[in-house]
Amino acid sequence: MTEIALALAMGFFSIMVLTIISMGAAPQKGQAVAAAMLAPSSNETSAVAVESEDTVVIYYRGRFLDAQMKPVDPATVKTRGRLILAIDPGLPLGEAMAAREKVASDRLVVSTLNKEWLRALQGETQ
Repeated sequence: MTEIALALAMGFFSIMVLTIISMGAAPQKGQAVAAAMLAPSSNETSAVAVESEDTVVIYYRGRFLDAQMKPVDPATVKTRGRLILAIDPGLPLGEAMAAREKVASDRLVVSTLNKEWLRALQGETQ
């Protein structure tokens, strides 16, 4: 029984070490890396800069909105660039992942809303 417990402990320790190492590995410059920011940036602006061909879809209080704050179906949005899903920085992770699953795009970037967007959305919904 002791040997089994020791083997299980060693297995869990090995998984923990591999996880820590893989989380600390920096992406190589030649590889494309999917951006998934689920926390606000350090300077409290939005976490991703929007480029000219990008399309922004906002997820706020259970609704998907376009950049003009009009309702939109996230599964039918077409874009030439990236599709940026902007979420509330205080959104629970489970709800953020559920919203992300409803968006159909192979070039999806999840970012956070900055203070100006949050103020505008709060004024729009009241």
